[in-house]
Amino acid sequence: MTAGDRMELAEWVRVFALQATRDDALEEFVRVVDDRIASQVPEIASDPMLLDDLHNSTRSQWRTFAAALPQHHKLTLPAGADELARSLARRGLDLSVLLKVYRAAHRAVFAFIAEATEDLAESDPPKDTVLRFLWSRAEQWMDDSVEALIETFYAERQELLEGAMLRRSQLVEALLRGTVTDADAASVELSHPLNHWQVGFVLWAPAAGEKTQQHLAQLATQAARAIGAARPVLHPSSGRELCCWAATPVRPDLEPLSDLIADLDKAGAQVSIGSPARGIAGFRTSHDEARAAQRLCLGATRPTSLVRYDDVDLLCLVGEQNGLLDRFVVREVGALIGPDRNLTLIRETLLVFLSTGLNYTATASRLFVHKNTVRYRLARAEELLGRPLTERSAHLELALRYTAFFGPPVSRDS
Repeated sequence: MTAGDRMELAEWVRVFALQATRDDALEEFVRVVDDRIASQVPEIASDPMLLDDLHNSTRSQWRTFAAALPQHHKLTLPAGADELARSLARRGLDLSVLLKVYRAAHRAVFAFIAEATEDLAESDPPKDTVLRFLWSRAEQWMDDSVEALIETFYAERQELLEGAMLRRSQLVEALLRGTVTDADAASVELSHPLNHWQVGFVLWAPAAGEKTQQHLAQLATQAARAIGAARPVLHPSSGRELCCWAATPVRPDLEPLSDLIADLDKAGAQVSIGSPARGIAGFRTSHDEARAAQRLCLGATRPTSLVRYDDVDLLCLVGEQNGLLDRFVVREVGALIGPDRNLTLIRETLLVFLSTGLNYTATASRLFVHKNTVRYRLARAEELLGRPLTERSAHLELALRYTAFFGPPVSRDS
């Protein structure tokens, strides 16, 4: 292109820009383009407020684009151009809606430009020169603007999510402090029926990773389903820990939770579970119990992947002083601790015997062994302990229960 051709094109573009930004021409452009968009994006067409945002965005962008045609391209989104992207994000619509808008706009703008240059005068620059210039600038503008608006969309979505998460987090903390009294309002905010039975869980992993919270959330959902609950409330407390609550209209059976052990082991995760309790108070107390069971797990010699508070409640009451607890266990059942498989069977039999009220028949039934086998193992336990099994039986059961869950304590200086 010669210098004269460039000057001729520059003059034509200057005049075109002035004409394109006149009010009547501007409104015609908005009508043509937005009608095309609305016909292809029903999410926009069905919402009057979104239509207004679309009109404002189209109008402001075309006015700015046309006015800048005589200069070198530089994207400057005008005020109001990003409002449509923000509105789509606020309504929870997918990014694909915004992309559909710009695909439809792309075709509509090119059709408009083609029609606007249909009847060029002989004194005007060649049609192909004008079209190449306008199409190139329009494509640059739309590519750059959609990239900027995608960032706007995600920034708005993130701000909304963070705001909602912050409100939920503050409400959960208030529930745990016991400062919330309106169960109905809190239930609506959390989308969680606080007047139902509550079960608190604490899930944790050995280390925080990119997908740790995602994996813990999946396990929390499995736990909720296992007791017949809907989606749980999730409250991340660190990169590798997740507190959650499940709600059921009737007191839930926690036994099915044992089915999670394989998945927990596969994920390298652990879970502690509080006892079911009703209402706002239950939300707090079940969590407190899950926390207590977790502390017991964290201080144990042998980690266990799943522990229920109702299985270790007495241990939790005495377990805050780990050194004292270890010495207690060694003192009570030290003679029954060792690598011998027979000692493991003796401990298991004695624990069942004590937990069934010293019932030989019930013990044999639960262990699927003959009653004489039970008698032999208990006699051997009594011999090793050097005292009757009925002496300090509550202490004995507590020590056996600790060993059953967490293994023998590590030897420590007494």
